[in-house]
Amino acid sequence: MDRIKFGVCEFSFPYWGPWAVKMASEAGYSGIQLADGGGSMYSYPLNDKWIQDGYLESAAKYGVHLQSIHLYTLVRQGFIRSSLTSRDGEEGMESIKKGIIAASQMNIPVVMIEGMRMYGAAQRRHVFDMYKYAVEVADAYGVQIAMETDITMEEHFKFLDAFDGKLKLCFDTHNPCMYGTGYPPDMIRALGKDRIDHFHMKESMPDSEGFITKETAPIVLLDRGGTYFKESVQAIKDIGYEGWIISETFYTRPNLNRDGENYVSLAKRDVETLKEAFKDY
Repeated sequence: MDRIKFGVCEFSFPYWGPWAVKMASEAGYSGIQLADGGGSMYSYPLNDKWIQDGYLESAAKYGVHLQSIHLYTLVRQGFIRSSLTSRDGEEGMESIKKGIIAASQMNIPVVMIEGMRMYGAAQRRHVFDMYKYAVEVADAYGVQIAMETDITMEEHFKFLDAFDGKLKLCFDTHNPCMYGTGYPPDMIRALGKDRIDHFHMKESMPDSEGFITKETAPIVLLDRGGTYFKESVQAIKDIGYEGWIISETFYTRPNLNRDGENYVSLAKRDVETLKEAFKDY
């Protein structure tokens, strides 16, 4: 199990900042993927030295590694699908550069950007151009760019390989089930360890018709759903991957916070599940 480290998304918890770092530590996670504190909507908090110091001090105090920065707000703004010459595109590029600079200043090795919901050739081109820009800027600052996406396996190869190894994946084992783009274990084996920077893992319970949708399939704890957790774990072992598994379970969901559970107790159960799943690796 020394080959694998377990972390959690900051936005899995209700409060961001040092409190999230503390909760991650109390749950037993050794790392955390930071969100962006509101990004451009809040004038880029992670570029503020006071806020940076707050994260760094809490990480040192609680023994939690700052694994990466997830440009959480940029994804929800949708600017990554905009032309680089548009106003939204320019703000998207600024968000990317600010995130990379913050990562460099805080000695965080990875910035993760979602490339999701690309509808049509124009949006695909815009997203490609955004990643091209991100990779160029990140290279200058010594930061790795990771991509989370919802595309098919064949599209993964075309997109990633155009960057000659400079763009890596945050492979989310839940996304192929949610978006109907493939069977996660097969995709993991085909893509191989060299294309993958880190993994996101979360689980949903299929609805009464067997579908996984945001509206009808509630998020559950790891290995309690129907999105191939055990099979994905085996595939991760099969490719010889070494690195971070990041839980993206939303511990704030009402369906989880019942029967006396709380955010930390729920997260502890996921840590126990992950440790058990990888104990022989």
